[in-house]
Amino acid sequence: MIVTQENPFGQVVSISGMNMVIEINKSLLQRSLEQKITIGQEVVKLFVGTVGDIFLIGDPTSNNFHYGIFEEVKLVSEFEEVQSIQPIPVNTRNNYKAVAIAKVIGYQDKLIRDSLKFQRGVGHYPRFNSKCYLLTSDEKKQLFSLSAGEGIKVGNISGVQSEEVSIHVDKFLGKHSVILGSTGSGKSSTVASILQKVLRRHKYSHVLFFDLHNEYSAAFQSEEFESKVNKVAAKNFTLPYWLLNFEEFQSIFLGDIDNNKNSDGIRITKEQILVLKEKEHKLIEKEVGVIEKISINSPLYFNIDELIIELVKLNKRTFWKSDNALALNEDESDYRAGTGAQKIERPGKEKDSVIQDPNYYGKLNQIIEKLYSIRYDRRFNFLFPLGYDKSTSIRGYIIDLLSIPCNNEQKQLTILDLSRIPSEITPIIIGVLGRICFEFKLWEENPQTLPLYLVFEEAHNYIPKETTPTTKLPKKYLERIAKEGRKYGITQLIISQRPSDLSTTIVSQCSNFFVLRVTNPEDQAFIKHILPDHLSALTHMIPFFQNGEALIVGECVPLPIKGIIDKPTPPPNSNDVSFSNAWSSLIEKYDINHTLYRWWEVKEND
Repeated sequence: MIVTQENPFGQVVSISGMNMVIEINKSLLQRSLEQKITIGQEVVKLFVGTVGDIFLIGDPTSNNFHYGIFEEVKLVSEFEEVQSIQPIPVNTRNNYKAVAIAKVIGYQDKLIRDSLKFQRGVGHYPRFNSKCYLLTSDEKKQLFSLSAGEGIKVGNISGVQSEEVSIHVDKFLGKHSVILGSTGSGKSSTVASILQKVLRRHKYSHVLFFDLHNEYSAAFQSEEFESKVNKVAAKNFTLPYWLLNFEEFQSIFLGDIDNNKNSDGIRITKEQILVLKEKEHKLIEKEVGVIEKISINSPLYFNIDELIIELVKLNKRTFWKSDNALALNEDESDYRAGTGAQKIERPGKEKDSVIQDPNYYGKLNQIIEKLYSIRYDRRFNFLFPLGYDKSTSIRGYIIDLLSIPCNNEQKQLTILDLSRIPSEITPIIIGVLGRICFEFKLWEENPQTLPLYLVFEEAHNYIPKETTPTTKLPKKYLERIAKEGRKYGITQLIISQRPSDLSTTIVSQCSNFFVLRVTNPEDQAFIKHILPDHLSALTHMIPFFQNGEALIVGECVPLPIKGIIDKPTPPPNSNDVSFSNAWSSLIEKYDINHTLYRWWEVKEND
């Protein structure tokens, strides 16, 4: 079945759980562990003990065999325990033998006899004294390969450019995944490359990308993608405020306001928003039908300026002392000022005193101040877009956001440039968009119709391990997607340069891991903790990966693979600034106004 079945390189001499010790044939030790085999007219060299290499354990002729992964190879004395790690002088090696330390990572599917087929788990344990065999490049390619139409090529196995790395599309897109890597490890290029390949294969995809630093638009600016990608520039990004539920509204508009001191004010604000939403329902009832139950969280439009005017008015609410009737002025546009014990003329009645309403008067001072500050802060203009002054405008917003077909046209990918959103609310905005996507899929009749893939860049900033007031909402929403999203046809790709800072709940729900170079010791420890024990030999190599080299583990690959990810075409805008080039010559002309006017957001002349 395999080329080397007549030439085992060694045999199992120790088994302990998934761990094995293999004694390597002495003849190979004399040839520096090099095994030569003939394939047709060609002599091929194979090497025993390459860390991370896959080999076969058992009888290849019976389909009763396992797959192992090399962790270490060393020389030991014929009279010593194999655990010895003392260096052996070259001139005395005739008295020593070579052993390989390895782990079992899977077994052959007995139902498949004409090809190599990796099955996860153990199934049954290898036997003591089982022979071990190296695999050729073609045999590994067969082992890594996927059925026609199932996979997409994303790169090549490290050091062996003839062996391709493919991922199973449905097991990648249909499960949550994570891409981890330090700054400069090739993380952005890896993300762009994989997404480009997905979009090329699937012309009617629905991907939503949260781009915090405007890196990825450049990767989809070629003619190939131009008509299929909806690039929402920072200046064009919008999120109508009335799509927020009240908890989100409170987090953005009221911020760190003291809930205890302002409990009455918050209650009044909720009451007034609900009144305005019910008013909006009456306006659209003929178009959309009757909404049986309207709540404070219903995605219905309300006029925030009208809300502020009403709150300002209520904050001065007074009544006539004699009968508790509202003390409105003559045109009923506002409340009369309180008079205390002093009586004044009351239209149509005897003189009466105007008393402050203890349930409303002065209860909204802080809330009004906060609402004003957000409403008239230009950094928050994206919350008040023109053209979204009616509840039915949500249709166009969702169509653009989720790449829903409209007029026989459909985008494949929506990239949201979030670089201009105030940093203090960026996590909340990302959480709101994630929540909107999830709730849309939740209410969709058939989740199979429009599967949705969310891509979260720099995820440690808004779904961290340690919850803060700002990250409470996004963590709640994205953890819900992680736990329940798959059954509703919504999955997510988490990207981070600080894996140890990520929500453990979300990471634990991920089925696929792409790990690039990671240098921080805490992050390395985290990765070793979340990946299977049998990959310890490969995880020790992670700090030394070259740019674009990744360890791929999970359901999207037949077995763990260390590969070089293909370069994206075109690349993302993630290159480091060249100080040496910039500082090597005088800038003869620099237009500072160009930068300042962009900063001020001066309106450009048509």
